[in-house]
Amino acid sequence: MDSKKVKQAAMGIVKKLPVFLFCVLFINGYNWLCGTENSIVGVVILMGMLILIGADLGYHAGQAAISIAVLFAVLAFAPKLSLINPWAGVIVNVVALTGIMIFTGHDLSQSGNLPFTMGYIMLQGYDVTGAVFQKRWISLLVGGVIIGILYYVVHRKTEQKRTIRDLFMENRIASTRTQWYIRLVTTLTLVMLAGELVHFPKTMWICLTVLSLSTPLAAEYKNRMVWRIPATIIGSVVVFTVFEEFVPAQYQVMIILLAGFLSMFITSYFIKTIYNSFSALVTAVLLFPADQAVGIRIVANLIGVAVAMVSIIIFSAVFRKLTQRGCDPQLSV
Repeated sequence: MDSKKVKQAAMGIVKKLPVFLFCVLFINGYNWLCGTENSIVGVVILMGMLILIGADLGYHAGQAAISIAVLFAVLAFAPKLSLINPWAGVIVNVVALTGIMIFTGHDLSQSGNLPFTMGYIMLQGYDVTGAVFQKRWISLLVGGVIIGILYYVVHRKTEQKRTIRDLFMENRIASTRTQWYIRLVTTLTLVMLAGELVHFPKTMWICLTVLSLSTPLAAEYKNRMVWRIPATIIGSVVVFTVFEEFVPAQYQVMIILLAGFLSMFITSYFIKTIYNSFSALVTAVLLFPADQAVGIRIVANLIGVAVAMVSIIIFSAVFRKLTQRGCDPQLSV
């Protein structure tokens, strides 16, 4: 590596180090205030802050800011309500996820939906009760208002002619965006229902795999499907054989934080998936023995890949037939 590339790499580290330190301080501060049982909420709020400040949702800034606050309220209560009864949960999941996609997924070049789709799945996967849940919904409501205000401050001068009404009116069955909404919401809802009915220990991991693979662009999800399973296996093996066996307990948190910092420089989906498997399993070994956690992670990803493939094939065929027949009604969902 020549000196120029070394200098560029060093500058990249210097620029991203403050963001990393802020993330560490934010999560530690949140855990101190709300308890480690709610640490996943801190991650969701932090993810929303980092992504939504930079992502333009594609419509009027004031309306988008209000939508952000409302969607964080959805995150506060809908995942909990969906777990009361599997069949009632279908309605809750469809309404909540559809709302999330419509209000945050309009611009396919942005990732504005991720804090909410990933957040919904993770909050559902890490259910809590009592005083812990009270801290959860209060912090999500407060976090949503703060992020909404920050979004408005950053994007208020961006000229947008589109309004919330346009988000509904522009949904057409021939649209790639609308097809993505329908495919993702339907597939996630069915996976959540099946996971509840069979009591799968980590339905969340299946849903996150489906979410990762269910991108609107064919070339992108085909590439991800190729690498998802190999990367998951490698990440799992690293946890089981290296992290658990050779890293002393007193150094494990430091290794996790270091891996999180290094992941900020990774653009490869393959490498990112290795890290995601690693970080997910570190959390899972608190609930399951390490060998069980690895097995569940791999099985969940295999199921997720299979479900995503079947979903893409089926919905592609259905949408192709509908558009060939000239069926292009406006949808108000």
